[in-house]
Amino acid sequence: MSVENTPRKSITDEFLARLEQHRRYLYHIAYRLTGNTEDAKDLMQETIWQAHRKSNKYVYEKSLKAWLRTMMTNRFRDQKRKKSLKLVALEDAFIQSEPHTAQTKSVEEQVEERMMLERVKDEICELPDIYRRVIVLRHFKGYSYTEISEALDIPEGTVKTQLFRARKMLKERLSKK
Repeated sequence: MSVENTPRKSITDEFLARLEQHRRYLYHIAYRLTGNTEDAKDLMQETIWQAHRKSNKYVYEKSLKAWLRTMMTNRFRDQKRKKSLKLVALEDAFIQSEPHTAQTKSVEEQVEERMMLERVKDEICELPDIYRRVIVLRHFKGYSYTEISEALDIPEGTVKTQLFRARKMLKERLSKK
């Protein structure tokens, strides 16, 4: 069989094969970033998938390892940023009382989550009274904007403004420590 008659792989297949050669390298980086096996596997797979999708943006003169490492690090940072924003947003962060969540998390994750919640609660206590009241009513007591407005005898728009400012203050305080 001559060279001309051999089937040629497409460029994307060749690139995917090159990516697969770096799977072990990517896993080690992912494990160092995440600290656990499952998250490392997920991050590695997501990075390979993203690299495959963006193969047209890869410059072949540059190191593939460096490009992949940068892509993985950026993806990890984005995920961490989103997680911390969720905590600070408070909507989902406060006391997740579902018993099955404790079983799926490691002891370290549970302790870390409790410490973060305690830190958030401490920071709420330090807020000026006008902001602390709306945060407590909204996130701990589950009041609607209308209910908070009636309870505090202030307009609903003011409730929303105070909540926005309180969350912003919390975010700033939590990001400093």
